[in-house]
Parts: sequence; C-alpha cells; structure tokens
Amino acid sequence: MKKVDVAIVGGGPGGLAAAHGILRAKPSAKVAVLERRSELTPMGAGIVLLSNGMRALSAICPGAAKRLLDLNETRNSTATTYINSATKTEKLVKGNPSWDDKERRYGLRPASAAWYQLQHILADELQPGVLKLGSRVTSIECDEDDASGVQISIDGSSDDVDVLKAGFVIGADGFFSRVRAKVVGDGNPTYQGSRLWRALVPRASKEEFQSLVYSGENYTFLYYAADSSTACWVLAKTMPEPEKTDKTSMQARNQEENGEEIIREVLDNIEDSNEEIINIVKATDPASVTTHGVYVRDPFANEGRDLWKPATGPYTLIGDAAHPMRPVGNGTAMAMEDAAELACCVQSFGLSEEAFREYELRRIPRSQFVAQKSQITAMASYKKMSEEASKLQLMKMPNHLRVANFSEDMDYEDWLHDIAFPELSSEVPAFHVTGKVEA
Repeated sequence: MKKVDVAIVGGGPGGLAAAHGILRAKPSAKVAVLERRSELTPMGAGIVLLSNGMRALSAICPGAAKRLLDLNETRNSTATTYINSATKTEKLVKGNPSWDDKERRYGLRPASAAWYQLQHILADELQPGVLKLGSRVTSIECDEDDASGVQISIDGSSDDVDVLKAGFVIGADGFFSRVRAKVVGDGNPTYQGSRLWRALVPRASKEEFQSLVYSGENYTFLYYAADSSTACWVLAKTMPEPEKTDKTSMQARNQEENGEEIIREVLDNIEDSNEEIINIVKATDPASVTTHGVYVRDPFANEGRDLWKPATGPYTLIGDAAHPMRPVGNGTAMAMEDAAELACCVQSFGLSEEAFREYELRRIPRSQFVAQKSQITAMASYKKMSEEASKLQLMKMPNHLRVANFSEDMDYEDWLHDIAFPELSSEVPAFHVTGKVEA
C-alpha cells in the first residue's frame, strides 16, 4: 500500500494550487493529487483572477503567476462591446478601465484565461509524480488499523495503485464533493435557476481582439480572448433545472460525446441574438463544450453557516467543495486564497489537524461574505430575481488578517483585493485567529 502525507482529491486549479502551497510550506511533504481524468484536455470554461487571486497565486507559485500574466500579454484585447437587446443599446469601452484601476490601486493586474490553461500551468509547475492522472476515487475510509491514517480506494490509477494511505485528505472535488459528503454530510448544493454553457473557439484575428457582452431575453452571452489564437464564450440563461444532473466536478468534465447536440441546444437558446454570436457558436469545437446548471449552497441560510461547515479529523476542503458560490468572477480567486491560507497554516502548525482547523477558522467568514455579495450580484443581473436580491441582508463585513488597513466601513473592493500573504518559510511563528467557527 502506497503512503503519502496528503492526498488531494481533484486535480483542477484549486487542488493543484493546494499542492503547490503545501509543498512550498513543507517541501519534504509527500503529496498526491488524485485526478480522475486520464489526460488534461482543453475545455471551454474560462476563469478570471482579479488582484486578490493573483496575489494568492503569487504567494504559492510565483512561476505560475508570471506565466499567467505573460499569457495575458498575448491576448491583445483592446475593447469590449456591450449590447442590450431589450433597450437596443450598444456601447464600446476601449481598453479595460476596471483592470487598469485595480492594477493602480492594488499593485497587481488581474488576468483571465481558459480554465484548462490555468490547470495546465499549475500542473506543469508541479514537481513530477505529484499529479496522479486517471485516479478515480471510489471510497474514503478511516484506517481501522491506524487511527492516524485514511485509506483511499482508487480505480484506474496510472501508477497501478488501487489503495492509497494518506495522513490527511483535502477535498478539491467541486460542487458535488464526495469528500464533503463523507466528512460533513450536509447534502447537495441547490439549483439556482440558471444554466451555463462554455466553449473554446479559434480567434477571428490574432491581432487586436474585441470582447463582447450581449444581454438577451433571460440570457447573457460573453466572448473574450484566452490567448493569441483561442477565445472563450459563455452562455448563461435562466431556465428550469436539467432533468439529468452531472454530480461530478462542474468544470472538470467535457461533453465530447454529445458536443454537437449541445451546440445545437445553444443555438436554439440564442436564436434571437445577432449574426456575429451565431457564427461564434457555429465555429465551436464540440469537444471543448462544457455545460452544467448553477448549484450553490445558500450563503444567507443559517446566518451564512450553511455555506462552509468545518470538517473534523484529518480532512478539510478547498474551492468549490468548500464554498460553491455564484459564478461572477470570484470562485477561482477564492480557491487560490484558500490554497495560500492553507499553506500559511501548514508552515505555522505543520501538517496537522490543528493547521486544518485554523485554516477553516480564517477562511470561512471571508468566504461567507464574498458568497453573499456574489449571490446578490448574480440575482440582480436577472430582471425576475432583482427584487428578491434587493431584500437580502449582508452579514457584517468580517475582519480578515490578510486585509490591509481593515475598518468596518471600508470599501468592499479594497477589502476584497488589497490583501497580502507572508512569505512562506519554516521560520514564521505560529499564532491563532481568535474565535470559533460554528457548524
């Protein structure tokens, strides 16, 4: 039976970032990232890392942060067109004033990429042998012969390992996390009334690129550059819950087998849009399409405590497994923050349950507040949900040890983005955040 110090279930950006953080804080640790897919193929989901996400990524893997910024230099995106079909208005915004402002205020420029590009960069920067492709976890059980260990059964591992023993387990396995179901057991997230389709397409031009935001009847279509040769599009539409729900990680599965059928479905849903959008969708590689419903844990339920409940024992969660929230540009950045904070706790308290509980204590209040803001922002963008969104009451902005010059009335953008992590080294003294996270 192979033994590791830490097994991370899920090889998306969150899981890979967690591996980087732990190995940066404790280079001698034996870490295994278990990813069920046998290869990391390109998929259509896009991500944005605003200044807070880039700051966290820089703390745990400076090489990945630099490569992501270098990749953004090749996008050459010069403007964005905003079209509203209801008001029949069209606006052209040159450059990216919002990102320019964040770079000026917080010292680090945001970046965007295809989801798979960040995954590939993080995987490439990881030391060989850590990422275990083709490793589908079938069960997670405490070792009856050793109370300090966890036995993980694996199907299809490239290392021909069918049982792995780990001292600690991190769930980075998405919205419908099997690790969360095992250690917290609080049911599945709930459908939020909207569905997403995402895909990759060749860029129309390798020179200047113009992004597009189109607001139609109950849907929004986004189109933006991933790099010099590839663009991403996203369709979000309010609709009933799909009859068949994929309970795997939401962005870790493409739809190659029925991609052409999904593209036809997209075209049916945007038949009232303009010709440019229709042509963009028709140019899509069917193998790159992903589609899923939006599922979250209500960040307002039980005073926010239902979003992320602390684990017990040698387990913890990261990213969507910990805090599934509305996809408004914060999810990946929060996963990077999770990884950086977990690394800080490991460097202070070692690989221990104490480190995991301290990590949760630090991360849960901030995640609750960001999830509440994301929920309001997403609901307000739909006419039929905007009134309900206006009635939601935000929790008190929590103090967070990484926020510079915290005050209770500070601007949310400053609270979110103006953060800093200490340099990861073994000589940082341990300290605890005062307080307790209630289940």
